[in-house]
Amino acid sequence: MTSPLPTAIDTADAVRSGELGALEALDAAVDRITDADPTLRAFTSILRADGRAAGAAVDAMGPDQRAALPLAGVPLAIKGTVTLDNPVVTPLLAAGALPVGITATPQLCTWGMTDSDAHGITRNPLDLSLTSGGSSGGSATSVASGMVPLAIGDDGMGSLRIPSAACGLVTIKPGTGVVPTRLSAGNWGGLAESGPLARTVADVALALSVMAGRPELASPTEVPEGTRIGLSVASPIRLGLDLVRIHEPWIRAARDAASILRGRDLVVVDTSLPSPRDPVLYLARWTSAVARAAEAENLPLSAMERRTRHHALLGRTVFRNGMAGDGDTRWNRGVEALRAEVERAMDAASVDVWLTPALADLPPEATDWHRRSWGRSLWASMRFAPFFPLANVLGWPAMTVPCGSTHTTLGRYLPTSVQLVGRPGSEATLLALAAAIERGDDDNARTAGR
Repeated sequence: MTSPLPTAIDTADAVRSGELGALEALDAAVDRITDADPTLRAFTSILRADGRAAGAAVDAMGPDQRAALPLAGVPLAIKGTVTLDNPVVTPLLAAGALPVGITATPQLCTWGMTDSDAHGITRNPLDLSLTSGGSSGGSATSVASGMVPLAIGDDGMGSLRIPSAACGLVTIKPGTGVVPTRLSAGNWGGLAESGPLARTVADVALALSVMAGRPELASPTEVPEGTRIGLSVASPIRLGLDLVRIHEPWIRAARDAASILRGRDLVVVDTSLPSPRDPVLYLARWTSAVARAAEAENLPLSAMERRTRHHALLGRTVFRNGMAGDGDTRWNRGVEALRAEVERAMDAASVDVWLTPALADLPPEATDWHRRSWGRSLWASMRFAPFFPLANVLGWPAMTVPCGSTHTTLGRYLPTSVQLVGRPGSEATLLALAAAIERGDDDNARTAGR
């Protein structure tokens, strides 16, 4: 169910109206961080001077100026991959958002669990025994805990959608080029895009509209007439058998989301999302992206954690063998073959959007994965979050939205989530579908007394 905590839109409305000062909003966020973050470890640094300067500037504006700021006084958490002058951040600050702090990531943003030698273990606010996901785990924790209403992150192999689903949030990875993105190593070899994380679809839509410079995205309208959705709950990693088991709560979430959409007179058909014929290409691009990021950041192997060093060494081998360079023939052929197969499947079923579970299982435990082997971190990441790389490889927009719930091994309530993937240019459609799922899930939650 939608959180009663103030949303980004609530906060901006209060600041624009004069009911709340921007510095008041900032101070309240810093107080929440001071209370919660010693346990959760979401932030690596607090931007006190920058935040106060931005808040004072908003408070000094006249009513008409403040009224023109869509994010007036909204405390904003920023993933550690970007700086305040990054084109991902600057539109949000120009819209009135207040930079509060920099959030934690795993080393080189490699893993689906956020922990590191440098910062420790980032925990899931819904169950402290679990990871909040990665690599935008700090950003997700900052929002799911209520420390801030809005955060930004980036997504190279699911790094927005994994923590969003792990923490019961909403996020969108826009399609290639929709949001100006300047990330390490050529945006992770072209795989990575930046996007917002928030507790509601409306907040995500508003933030995306600002980041993309497209005001029309701020208000998800009705789903375009005739939109058809393909529901796929099969494992996306198959080599003659399902290598990753999709557990029942997340299958149920996808089927519940399909039922909600059917209840709004949309057509949802059961169909199977194609699995890559050569899944080694995923691993090749993932490892090579990390190796390239290490070079871009001048990080020597001696300074890497055990698991990341192994990953980067594999990536160097990939480059030497010509498997995942930007102009590599095998990689390009593999991507084009996969894109053609996905599009053929969509055309055959006459569907516009894929609907899948977001996760396959509960998030892994929050522990010192950075001290463990490469194989254990690799399997932990793949086991619970296998659905996400496809959209990065294709460069298509994709988002996650909560639907339904389960319980952790400690008995804690945990929202389950679904993923929506569309063709290039379908961001508005995905937002509209997510808004419909969100409304339906809220109605179901009220009926069930969740």
